[in-house]
Amino acid sequence: MPRKSGRRTRKAGSTRKSRGSTSRRKKWSLDMDTVVPEVARRVIERLGLDYAGVSVEDIRDLIEEIVQAIAENRATKPSIDSLVRNIVRNGPALKKAVAAILAQREDLTGEQIDFIIASAPEVAGRVAPRLYTIARKKGMDHVVDALRTLWVTYGRPTPFTCPRCGFRALTPDLTCMVCGASVDEYEFKESIGFEDLLEEMARERPSDALQAAEAGFVLYDGNQLLPPSARVPGKPYMELYLTGREREILRRAATRAVRG
Repeated sequence: MPRKSGRRTRKAGSTRKSRGSTSRRKKWSLDMDTVVPEVARRVIERLGLDYAGVSVEDIRDLIEEIVQAIAENRATKPSIDSLVRNIVRNGPALKKAVAAILAQREDLTGEQIDFIIASAPEVAGRVAPRLYTIARKKGMDHVVDALRTLWVTYGRPTPFTCPRCGFRALTPDLTCMVCGASVDEYEFKESIGFEDLLEEMARERPSDALQAAEAGFVLYDGNQLLPPSARVPGKPYMELYLTGREREILRRAATRAVRG
């Protein structure tokens, strides 16, 4: 008999547990069509996103995802105030997400460009070519300066600086990935002080200078000139061809260096 009573006790306990679990199940739902626009409106006000021209429609999908995630972890129905507080608490992360949304636009205001750079510098660095084009049209020189730095950190910089826009974005074929310019070799040589670099090469490495003069071209790695034999596989170089005058500069400087 006692054993039979024990089985009943366990069964009764199991029933109570099941009832308790049922009582904790979510029995509410949110009217997302009403809640999301209102939450978005308040978040824009609280975070000052209206300064960047952010509208409810701009962030509606983003806010809806966040509201759904918050609601799924709540046993009780959250109020609009509590939803706004939760979102605003993570303001920097939200601003970064909003900046990424704005960065996809073809046209931006000056305030929006400033917002993207301040809130999501890594995003600004990646889309620097588009932001540069817009900023130049608007005469935002301070933005162009900031984008040059962000491009080096987060973009796809090359070792070669474009003489037109000043970004490290010139490819070995003399095309700029940021401003789109096609630079001729003479212009590029002028921008790096080519003749001074020739003199430096001949003075410090006469044998390299003579080799380059004989080959008729030098390699430029973004810092110095090198002879063709110094090429390292996989490393980008600019091949710069020598005029008769430039070959003579190398030969004379190298001779002076050898004689001391």
